[in-house]
Amino acid sequence: MKKLLLLLAFVVTISYSTQAQVWVGGSVNGFFNKETKTFAIAPDVGYAIPNTPFSVACALEYQGSFTNGEAYSHSLTVSPYFRYDICDIGERFSMFVDLCSDIEVLDFHFFDVGLSPGISFNLTDHWSAEFSYGFLGYQREKNDDAIEHNFVLDFKASAAEFGIYYNF
Repeated sequence: MKKLLLLLAFVVTISYSTQAQVWVGGSVNGFFNKETKTFAIAPDVGYAIPNTPFSVACALEYQGSFTNGEAYSHSLTVSPYFRYDICDIGERFSMFVDLCSDIEVLDFHFFDVGLSPGISFNLTDHWSAEFSYGFLGYQREKNDDAIEHNFVLDFKASAAEFGIYYNF
């Protein structure tokens, strides 16, 4: 318990000394149709590089899926990303693009890397909401006996993500 409190004190001290450059948050998304019900929870931590439009971050996503007639399946994915803030739109909105990757860690059957655009809305000085939609990139997926390599342009409803973030 003492180590946890010491670690928490260290993180808070670093966040104040970096002038509000660290954020924590995450996203929740779901996709439901007649055959499949899928949900995902992805806590996220990141760091905005001072005096630049760049940030680095990483999310850890748990995804579960129920398919009619089949059992529950799940996956755990590490999702590091590098963000570029494209421009500010007024005082509260900004546009960004993430160079992101998803690496499935339970059995490493899935990997992708590509670009994902989004928009951020600053609710207050510390709270923000983000919406990203779409993916353009490369995908590698291992099936039963074969490995598939695909170029992906994904703008379907299941590609949308909504996140809430707290900036220190």
